[in-house]
Amino acid sequence: MSVLEAQIPFSLDNILAALEERLELEEAIDGLPLTQALEKCLTFADANSLVKLSEFIKQEIYGYGSSPPSYRYVQLSYFDAGGQLINGLNQYSIYPIVTGVCKLELHLKNGLTLILPKQILTFLSQVSGQEVDTGHVSPNLIKNLLETIRKETIVKFMEIAT
Repeated sequence: MSVLEAQIPFSLDNILAALEERLELEEAIDGLPLTQALEKCLTFADANSLVKLSEFIKQEIYGYGSSPPSYRYVQLSYFDAGGQLINGLNQYSIYPIVTGVCKLELHLKNGLTLILPKQILTFLSQVSGQEVDTGHVSPNLIKNLLETIRKETIVKFMEIAT
């Protein structure tokens, strides 16, 4: 944050404007716009002693330690060690994404590959009859999740504005 930015007081209008900013994919990867907007939100929440809002924003930026909100559940695709898609695991494909926005934005271009716990991989391998190696969240699902997080944050700020 520059000295000039530090001197500009955060207003609710400035926060909402930052949350509404949308960039093209390459700009978004370079600029991490939602992370930066959430950091401004966190500064605002902390400065105004909005403890619940501050906790929500911290979890969105840095990740959830346990069960995330329902909007953070996405559909995984499963792959074998050779990178081939494994079909037939649709009923086991809904997975909670606890990763924070600051890391999710880095995966906008290629998606997010998850190294799943050994017990889950063993179970999925038994069910599918193939060796499951990883779970993968597509770039499009990450983009949709980030947009949902943006909207959820706007809703939270609109609640305090009224």
